[in-house]
Amino acid sequence: MRHISWRGATVGIGMLTWALLGGCASSSESAGKQTLTADVGRYSAPPSGIDKPRTGVPPFESTGASSSKELNGIAADQLTTLAVNSERFDVIERAQLDQLLKEQGLEGIVKPDELAQSGKVRGVDFLMIGKVSNLRVKAEQSKRGFGFANLRLPGGGGLGGFDFKKKESTITAECGVDLRLVDAVSGKVAAAQHSDYKRTDSIGAFGVEVLGVGAEADADLKIDEDNKGLILRLALDDALREMLPKVDKFLLGRAKEKKSATPAVDPAQAASPAEAPRAQGAKKFCANCGGELAAGVKFCPGCGTKSE
Repeated sequence: MRHISWRGATVGIGMLTWALLGGCASSSESAGKQTLTADVGRYSAPPSGIDKPRTGVPPFESTGASSSKELNGIAADQLTTLAVNSERFDVIERAQLDQLLKEQGLEGIVKPDELAQSGKVRGVDFLMIGKVSNLRVKAEQSKRGFGFANLRLPGGGGLGGFDFKKKESTITAECGVDLRLVDAVSGKVAAAQHSDYKRTDSIGAFGVEVLGVGAEADADLKIDEDNKGLILRLALDDALREMLPKVDKFLLGRAKEKKSATPAVDPAQAASPAEAPRAQGAKKFCANCGGELAAGVKFCPGCGTKSE
């Protein structure tokens, strides 16, 4: 009979437990992301009668510790998708916009004042210009803790009673976003919105993975680029959602101005070729006796008066 050592059984059970817990954590994170982003990109229907402007989204500006060229590009890509979902804009691809700006020597335009000085951007009506600030994730103080920046726990597990390895630990995500819809000819801002996105929840509910704690005094939590993108998407959605009523008001006014600027057309001149025969075949009557005249008749069969 073959014997199994207790040591081997213990190791096997431990590995199985780790796998099960890891799977639960992964499922929890996926569920958290799906719940958090369930309404992202779902907006109210645009008002009828608007004329969708041809709009491009150049790379963002970003400030703070998370600022990077990659983040600026990710923000522009995400806003492009959200703008399409809003059904208010005829959005051109970023690669096409980049080529337009390059051909016209306008690369790097991200500010309305710079745009106005550079003149018209041909091939686009508006630019959706954005800026990201203060993208950060921080730990929240536990009831027994000392404050999230005051004490690091032995073994690197956390700080001040906070353990970033536990999905139940509470974190706060913050991200500031500025959006501007800018006329590509004049540089005039048609609509603008600032939004400070902030949400406090458990790590599992957010669906993020915290990699560690920063060494700075405020001890921001470390997350990867995908998780930064998740928080950024939530912040951009929040900002665009608040901005849409202003956009709708502007687009309706723009459509009204375009309609009033269109010269009136004489209904007789606007008659289509299909309507012309019907107009020509309308009933005619004698000017003298009032009798009905058949088509092509030159004299009234009743009184003999010549028809006009």
